[in-house]
Amino acid sequence: MSEKLNKFLKFISRNLGFLMINASITLILFLFFSNLILKQTDSLKYDLENYILEKSNLTKEDLNEIKAICNNNPQLEECQMLQKADFDIFTDKINAAKSYFPGSILITISLLIFGMFLVFLGVNNLLEAGYKISLNLTIQSFFAAFYYKILPDAVKLLLNSDYLNNLAQDTPKELINDVLNIILKWLSLSLTRTFNLAIILGVIFLIITIVLHIVKRKALKEHNKKIK
Repeated sequence: MSEKLNKFLKFISRNLGFLMINASITLILFLFFSNLILKQTDSLKYDLENYILEKSNLTKEDLNEIKAICNNNPQLEECQMLQKADFDIFTDKINAAKSYFPGSILITISLLIFGMFLVFLGVNNLLEAGYKISLNLTIQSFFAAFYYKILPDAVKLLLNSDYLNNLAQDTPKELINDVLNIILKWLSLSLTRTFNLAIILGVIFLIITIVLHIVKRKALKEHNKKIK
């Protein structure tokens, strides 16, 4: 009975450990991606403002003049509409997410370390635990690279879905496509760099997995020789 309970506890420990490790690698890549996005909020603001100026046949000076008038007359209905569309407010809200980064990094590191410890408890062999962890990280890294690669296409499909088209049926299709292209351009560089990081991590963990597999086989052969 105690042997069965021990096996069950090891099974729970091992799988819970892998779950934590998978969550940590997902968070690491997401935080890397988010950090790149936050660094490019000014670029998004610049592109959106230029698009609006182009469509409204206004110059940057005209927009600054309108903003100056609205600063003196904020009660005007047009100015209230302009305030709602102020990209500074939008970018400030995005940049506010930076305050969550230190806590997120701490959680990520804790998940990774505690997950590795649980896997070791579930395997009860340092070399075997290291091999299984590196193999798992290899698979997760390449899987993450795959979904960061297809994410732009997934976003396009989502934004072009019938449901969202029905919600925005009063908005010109050309406007939706133009704004979508601006947003995808904003995301593309960060997605590419995150994809590259995932591939690099996958290759590194794959090499570690191969090395540990070779070491494990040698250790097993040595153990079998001693038994004989």
